[in-house]
Amino acid sequence: MPSSDHNDICGQLLARLRYDVKGRLTIGAIVENLQDRAYALIILFLTLPNGVPGPTIPGMSTLTGIPILIFALEAAAGRKVPRLPNFAAKRRLNRYVVIRHLQRVRPYILNVETMMAPRLDWLVNRRHLLFGFCALFSLVLTLPIPLGNLPTAWSIILLSLGLAVGDGLFVLIGIIAGCLATLWNILIVVAGVEAIRYIFTFI
Repeated sequence: MPSSDHNDICGQLLARLRYDVKGRLTIGAIVENLQDRAYALIILFLTLPNGVPGPTIPGMSTLTGIPILIFALEAAAGRKVPRLPNFAAKRRLNRYVVIRHLQRVRPYILNVETMMAPRLDWLVNRRHLLFGFCALFSLVLTLPIPLGNLPTAWSIILLSLGLAVGDGLFVLIGIIAGCLATLWNILIVVAGVEAIRYIFTFI
């Protein structure tokens, strides 16, 4: 099914950053402009830097994973509007850096959105449970595990996109992908521990 403008999440964010958010760009201003899909879009926005293949900023997964965890837990607890500490709401962002990141990831997101449509409302409406899964996966994302962040990030991206658009199928795919990514991270940790033990047997 072709993507509509409503589904162009990155395009909407870019438009708001360019035209709707006046003056200094702050985290609070972004949250205020996200309206009814605030939690899903904030989590998506924070996860995007970890979802682009290739080198990333060291510590980015932990830096973004912690606020994702906090927002996901808030939403899972039933809070309707994101609550930001005053110091976080007033934190200034470099508008051009944020726009550049969104432009970089937008083609990947658009490729996914071409397959999205509102469906499986019975699943999408279980927001407490779904944001609980987001919290679990964000906890995994915060861990600095080599080769583990990209699949975890994309599971959160799919889940948050599904919540934002109302596509229960993509929510389900995101949950399955997140469970598999979590298992993958566990295997990496176990393999790393076993490798260290093996090396120490020869020392």
